[in-house]
Amino acid sequence: MNFLLSCISTRHSLLKNHWAQSQQSQQEPQTECPVTVLGSLQKPKEDQGGLLCLLDDTGNVKAELDLSMPAGIVPSTNGFLIATMYDVQRVSRDLSRVEPETISLPSFNLLHSLSRSQRGYLVASTGLDVIVEFSESGERLWDWWAVEHGFEHTPNGEPRFLNKSEDYRGVKFGTLAQTTHVNSVAELPNGTILATLFHQGTLIAIDRESGNWQVVLDGLDHPHSVRILNEDYVTIADTGRGRGLLVNIKGLKGTIEAQVDAQTNWLQDCSYDPGSDLWVLVDGKKTRIVLRAGTSGEKPYGQIELDPEWRLYEALLL
Repeated sequence: MNFLLSCISTRHSLLKNHWAQSQQSQQEPQTECPVTVLGSLQKPKEDQGGLLCLLDDTGNVKAELDLSMPAGIVPSTNGFLIATMYDVQRVSRDLSRVEPETISLPSFNLLHSLSRSQRGYLVASTGLDVIVEFSESGERLWDWWAVEHGFEHTPNGEPRFLNKSEDYRGVKFGTLAQTTHVNSVAELPNGTILATLFHQGTLIAIDRESGNWQVVLDGLDHPHSVRILNEDYVTIADTGRGRGLLVNIKGLKGTIEAQVDAQTNWLQDCSYDPGSDLWVLVDGKKTRIVLRAGTSGEKPYGQIELDPEWRLYEALLL
């Protein structure tokens, strides 16, 4: 059993110091890393590093690739597509090379999750509160801007103004400068788009044609990582509570049917594989991957301890 792991930074201590300084300047109570409750107004100026690595289920590193701030991962025709800060990189399946041709659009800013759609791929352009669909060749197919659909103010109450014709690649926005911090997106078989809104603590469904949205599940603690199992079920990381959730979304109304406790206060990513009956839980606080078997994760399966300087983002079961 192998995993492809993305580490959005290999300088976790640098990020911890940045968050601590941000809290002091905002006069907020101290919270535990890997991130503050809401984040910071600015991103660190220093190089944060980044790494992709191929692991087996004992934690043995079979291959690795230095890559600046890799986040979302999705299999592609000839390998993998990897979301980075401002573009999508094409990486060979054995991690031996990065193709020179990238996918890059003016609305790409602080990219997070990647997923397949029926027409191409979906990416969360988190820095702009935007969802973008693009083709294999990198053509923009569809997008959704949160500021055009009622999400006009940041958590501090500041209005956000974005020019859709501007090129935002290379511009750094802190988490508190965003209205939603939309961080994961996936398409249901019927074409409806699901997305997690970090600041609002919700999973929403978006109609492609109108852009109108509705809440599928709320009351979440800074969620991440929505993944589609079938037309009726998804999984989602209830990040701040450290729970992987199996959610029935029949009729676009979410009901939690199972929850897996990863024993952390920052579950960065989670997925459930029905074929192997296995949960993969990415613990961003303790820098480990927790494996549990059973729909409710009732059976311990294993644990992979990793370098504490790695800030884990996503683990793809291969």
